[in-house]
Amino acid sequence: MFTLDIRRLWLLSFLSLTAIFFLTGTLAHAAFNEQIAIDPKAISMANACTADPPGLGSIHYNPAGLSKMPEGKMFSQGFILPWLDITRKFEADPEWEGIFNQWGPQEGQEHDPVAGTEDTNSSGHLYLPIYDGWVNFLAGPSAGLSYRKPESRWVFAVGNYASYAGGFNYDSDSPVSYGGRTLGMQHLIYAAPAASYKLNDDLAIGMSVGMGQTAMRMRMNARAVNEMVGLTRVLGDATQDLHIPILSELTLPPPWFGGGASPYESPANLEINARDDFSPNYNLGMLWAPKPWLDYGLTYQSETKTDLNGKYIINYSPQWQKMMAWQGSSPLLLIVSGMFQLPTQAVAQQAGSVTSENIFPQRVQTGIALKPNKRLKFLFDVNWSDWSSTQENNFQTDQDVQLLQLLKMLGYTGGHRNLIVPRKLKDTISWGTAIEFQATQKLELRCGYEWRPTSVRPELADLLYFIPDLHNVGVGAGVKLPHGVVLDVGFGLLWNSSYKIPNNSSTNSTSTDFWKPLGNTYAGIDIEQETYIYVAAAKVTVPFHAFIEHQKHLMHKQHEAVGHLIHLLKKPVDLLKKSFGGGEKIEETAATPGDSKTHE
Repeated sequence: MFTLDIRRLWLLSFLSLTAIFFLTGTLAHAAFNEQIAIDPKAISMANACTADPPGLGSIHYNPAGLSKMPEGKMFSQGFILPWLDITRKFEADPEWEGIFNQWGPQEGQEHDPVAGTEDTNSSGHLYLPIYDGWVNFLAGPSAGLSYRKPESRWVFAVGNYASYAGGFNYDSDSPVSYGGRTLGMQHLIYAAPAASYKLNDDLAIGMSVGMGQTAMRMRMNARAVNEMVGLTRVLGDATQDLHIPILSELTLPPPWFGGGASPYESPANLEINARDDFSPNYNLGMLWAPKPWLDYGLTYQSETKTDLNGKYIINYSPQWQKMMAWQGSSPLLLIVSGMFQLPTQAVAQQAGSVTSENIFPQRVQTGIALKPNKRLKFLFDVNWSDWSSTQENNFQTDQDVQLLQLLKMLGYTGGHRNLIVPRKLKDTISWGTAIEFQATQKLELRCGYEWRPTSVRPELADLLYFIPDLHNVGVGAGVKLPHGVVLDVGFGLLWNSSYKIPNNSSTNSTSTDFWKPLGNTYAGIDIEQETYIYVAAAKVTVPFHAFIEHQKHLMHKQHEAVGHLIHLLKKPVDLLKKSFGGGEKIEETAATPGDSKTHE
């Protein structure tokens, strides 16, 4: 009865898998930054590995796969080196008439300096927990240890890896800086204890609990390409020499708005650093082999809720400070500013605490592995992610922020202490397929392809949520070395050669709507992005006793090398002492260690 139920379960799962495959054309909206680079075998197979999990990497991909680990203790050490190459191009929309367009193009109207420019990120961005700081490159070590008693159905393991990661860094004067000069976002699993159990020869289950740390950093230059902002500069220039004795001092001192602000200048730059040092989740997995030629895998990964806490810094430009001081420069302006809760004092900087909740979504991934013969294996996976759990980004500050206080005059409704960016991400369904070929008894060759459509809605696209639809191709190999050592290498390429955010298409970056001031720093601009992500990875898995013996052997060799070096250095010293007649004194010193004067 148990076998019959399991077979029915498998049949239903397989039919569901097939249905999802045919529906991906209409349902897919896909992954933002999940499992781009975790394990070299998975990278080479473009993540199509649920039915054939990658050794100790099973802790993430399918904990039931640990049941395939050999008896005894096994240790693995991996290293992953990703590189993000993101080029953004900015062109003026020829159909847009510019600021004050209701009166037609204005003579001498300001030109957006961003138009006609492009830039490529200078590096990645990564948080190092021990260093407790950010560095401008991306790299990721991983490690794992498993233990299985002889003839036991249980396997226990522990590992660490980065399940979500991504980041870039541009120069401070880059045209990209208005949409995000720097971004780093990662979730590091620093310890994930796991266990698997074989219910019978065909069926295994598993579970892992990930204890993780989440870190994020964001830097950007603010600007508001908005008609109201442009009007302050027009009025400021027009009233530069306007002065009515007494009346001006009591009402509107010239120049109005302290000279005003240009819509193409940056009044401030913002930096946020925040992290959550304990954000757990869990993974459940099943692995079933109903036939010698068929394996089926199923994994559920719970969502990870993170409560980010950190600091923010806002540096204001001198012109912004003049505008704020002007709002409190007369009795009339003090009354008006008080009524609308506007700032009235010039400050060069605001800094304080910030909090934000972030959710990495729950996921379900399922797949099959077909083995027509002993050498060949075909794999196919489908992955669903609950990205709709993220509806907005909300950064809550500990004080009123002058930028937000002024933005409410242009329609921003988030309040003075909440920086809210709508996201409304969509759930994702992606799929991948892979081939593994046993070239020899000691060499496996692998390749795979994955389609990853983006979860970001076009009407809310910006340069911070930067991963568009991606093609993912991987190649790699597994090599069996003497003494039970296995070396896995993988290389991946993810790319999208043209991702566009046309002018007035997104209210998070290019909207010309007067009442959408927040985030629309590229109003009037057509944005095009080229995305290439390169990944190289390697992992060594060895029996733990062999690893210890190897370490002892290395220490012995190091000891011998140091002794040999000391012996080589001692010879010229002895010759030098003998040349000055010091040989006999040295012998006396060695013969009479108790004589302190001879020692000296």
